[in-house]
Amino acid sequence: MLCSEKYPEVVSLPQGSRGEVLVIRSSRLPGCTLSVVWSINVTVDGVITPKIDLLAKMPEQALGLDQKNVVENAPQSFQSLLRILGVEASIEAMIVAVSID
Repeated sequence: MLCSEKYPEVVSLPQGSRGEVLVIRSSRLPGCTLSVVWSINVTVDGVITPKIDLLAKMPEQALGLDQKNVVENAPQSFQSLLRILGVEASIEAMIVAVSID
């Protein structure tokens, strides 16, 4: 099941299911979004290298309240999650974190 079907209130695929971006929006914090962006590079020799990144966007007012630099550290933390949990579980963890009331 696609994340956008499982979590339609917070997840969207702006480019459709074949796009390269998944957007996670917080319903509690308007203007706060996390975008998971991916690409796959294939060399002439057939070596496949996936690249998955997290981009965080917050309004200036929210950034001023982020004393622990959570937003600034989000991309590196996401890379750690990817290594530990894998792609699907890492993305789901981000969705659940944003969805918690």
